[in-house]
Amino acid sequence: MKKILLPTDFSRASERAIHYALAMFSDTACEFTLLNTYTTNTQPEIAMYVLDDLQANAENLMKGFLKGLRQFAKESLHTFKTEYIPISTASAIEILNQTNQYDLVVLGASGAGNNLLFGSVATDVVRNVKANTLIIPNNTPISPIKNVAMAVDYNQVSDLKVFDNLKDMLAKKDAQLTLLTVLKDNQSADELDGLTKYEYHNYFNNCKVNDFYIKNADVEKGIKEFLEIHRADMLVMLSRHHSFLDVIFNRSITRKFAYHPSIPLLSIYDEVSAPFINEAEVVTF
Repeated sequence: MKKILLPTDFSRASERAIHYALAMFSDTACEFTLLNTYTTNTQPEIAMYVLDDLQANAENLMKGFLKGLRQFAKESLHTFKTEYIPISTASAIEILNQTNQYDLVVLGASGAGNNLLFGSVATDVVRNVKANTLIIPNNTPISPIKNVAMAVDYNQVSDLKVFDNLKDMLAKKDAQLTLLTVLKDNQSADELDGLTKYEYHNYFNNCKVNDFYIKNADVEKGIKEFLEIHRADMLVMLSRHHSFLDVIFNRSITRKFAYHPSIPLLSIYDEVSAPFINEAEVVTF
């Protein structure tokens, strides 16, 4: 049984993300945990009373929300739990994930943010939480997943098993996986690590896989160019946690896409040991 964390503030964006998750896992046994967080800026001496009221209100809203949600769920496959935590959403996700080790965290993206430096809940989770995270744009239609694009640079991966859940989904959905590589203008596909490329193809050998190369000096622009021309129902990127300076200079491509995704973004967390992290590396996948 898969364990899926579904943070919600009862907004349209979070509701859309949750409905998307239920549809995506309609054929899979899942334990869904619905998380609501709340905070207060009141004085410490009265904060406990305010927090009690906030939790009571959250529990009341959750009852109505769950009642409507069960209409979309598969009773024989899906179970639901609830959590209420009086801290920031990203911090609550990190705490719960340390105990529960979720297979996936699903977040809605409203697209309302306007400052990448300070980011959003989605970018905070991608950067700080050791969990695979699926970010759903507010306007995403709920439709079958048939075409998945994964950005790859064929650099060191701790273990290809980090893609196990992705491979399982591709098989269940009978979806096409495109391994997308952005090459520099003077770079040839033959210059890529042939052994690593073989290992990727060997790992996904039971899936429908094809390679696609696009040339652009800017990796972010290259991926966006591909998405503008080719249909993709989901973009997959590998997330490696970078230094504070990488965040300040916005050098994490995954974090940029998590901030304003145009299609569902699956960020796969990879715990790469220190010897494999190049200080000059400027991309995340």
